[in-house]
Amino acid sequence: MTDEQLVAGCLKGDPVAQKNLYKAYARKMMSICMRYANGREQAQDILQDGFIKVFKSIFKFNRAGSFEGWIRRIMVNTAIDHFRRTKNSYLLL
Repeated sequence: MTDEQLVAGCLKGDPVAQKNLYKAYARKMMSICMRYANGREQAQDILQDGFIKVFKSIFKFNRAGSFEGWIRRIMVNTAIDHFRRTKNSYLLL
């Protein structure tokens, strides 16, 4: 499926399109999450949260730039938010 088809399917709430989108981008986005995380488990949490945000806000994708870049930005922002939420627990260690 093309990115256009994935976006259209996700806008309709099609679970097959959502699954295909996840399969298409999960590996690349996991590598981004690993850069910001303190281990694989934390990176998986960030990835999961990021994809939830992607699916909830896919209607905001304006097709002006690349779809992968848009997803990447969501993942980076999710990782930064995760770090901000948990930084106090790191300071206590």
